[in-house]
Amino acid sequence: MTFYNAVLPGSISQGSEFAPVSLVDFARGPTGFEQRRSRRSRRLRRCNIGKNIRTVDDVYDILSFFEVMNGPEHSFAIQNLIDHRTCKPSGTPTALDATVGVGDGVNLAFQLKKQYKVTKVDASIIAIDRSIYLPVSGTVLVAVDGVLKTEAVDYVVNYETGALTFIAGHEPANLKAVTWGGRFNEKVRFDTNDLGHVMEFFRVGSVPSIPLVEVR
Repeated sequence: MTFYNAVLPGSISQGSEFAPVSLVDFARGPTGFEQRRSRRSRRLRRCNIGKNIRTVDDVYDILSFFEVMNGPEHSFAIQNLIDHRTCKPSGTPTALDATVGVGDGVNLAFQLKKQYKVTKVDASIIAIDRSIYLPVSGTVLVAVDGVLKTEAVDYVVNYETGALTFIAGHEPANLKAVTWGGRFNEKVRFDTNDLGHVMEFFRVGSVPSIPLVEVR
């Protein structure tokens, strides 16, 4: 099970139906009250890229990925056009978009994260964190206490894990917020062992099912 940091062509991923999937057990009593228990803290996303197959070249690209990945054995990257930035899809990422942690004057290592927020009627905010594992090189901006930092001078980023590491001597000072912004991809695998139907569907003008599932 190897991850290959190869991105599925944008023409295929564009318009794909990405959806986060929770795993929550619930039981409802006779009075209507429910008990709910989440079996995992993070939603995993699913998508179907079949409806974006428009040309023979698209079919070839899909089959090439399927061959190299040995079907569902290995994972690869895809861009979720609805959720691939630290800001809204129409916005421009800034170094202040998402908080990854707070400095203590010693710690050098942080994990890139994105926050999802909902404002309650009393104006308070509910927020959850999502770890980001595949930031896109050339788009990452990092700040400490609002001051923009320089990659390779102040910090380095692992673009296959999302690990943010400050260089010794540049560790964030105590109580100073570490923030970032940028674009990122999803790590996915094929959720099927068989793509033999794709060419047949393409010939008759129908939409094949090509499911992908996010992996950690």
